[in-house]
Amino acid sequence: MTPPFNIKPFEEMNKKEAKQYFEWYVSQIPERMAILKQVSNGQILLDYSKESLIPLFTWFLSTITIDQLSEEEIEAKLEDLLQYPDFAFEDAKERLLANPVELKKENYALAMDIAIYYGETLIKNYPQVHWTYLTKPKSHIYLNEPILDVTDDIGFLKRNPNNLLMVLIEYIKENDIQNTTLYEMFLMDVDSILGKVLDDE
Repeated sequence: MTPPFNIKPFEEMNKKEAKQYFEWYVSQIPERMAILKQVSNGQILLDYSKESLIPLFTWFLSTITIDQLSEEEIEAKLEDLLQYPDFAFEDAKERLLANPVELKKENYALAMDIAIYYGETLIKNYPQVHWTYLTKPKSHIYLNEPILDVTDDIGFLKRNPNNLLMVLIEYIKENDIQNTTLYEMFLMDVDSILGKVLDDE
């Protein structure tokens, strides 16, 4: 998922750059889904049913390799974290030092494709869901990033599937995750799409 053009951090993109990235991202979806099917080698029925998320995530967990970081690698990661605000740096530093492990790059690449599959599964089951991006407000947590939203006034959804998978990877590092976790997140998003969360308040 490397664009054929220079890419900036999302928060630094102007509207034209955000539009270019979004259009490229969406255009890659069919190819990424074909690659996911190829990589999984027919072990999972990727039929975009919510139930398919359980064997998919089970398979993903089985492919993961977790490596213990060396002191040099820990120092390099801490240096990289310095670009973030102090509160975020301290939080990330604490997590890293408490559990200095990392996944292989291939695991992250696969997670990106699973994130797209998650998004496409929501869209195919709930036509009111679609890919979009937001260029304002500038303070939005997912500014300029491809996210999922709803087109009606009933539900609410601002889901960034890629961010969701990155969060789940942090739980994987801590060995605090179930093979049903992705499916359970899907059910939570469905409640939001259907407005059930709002109705319950």
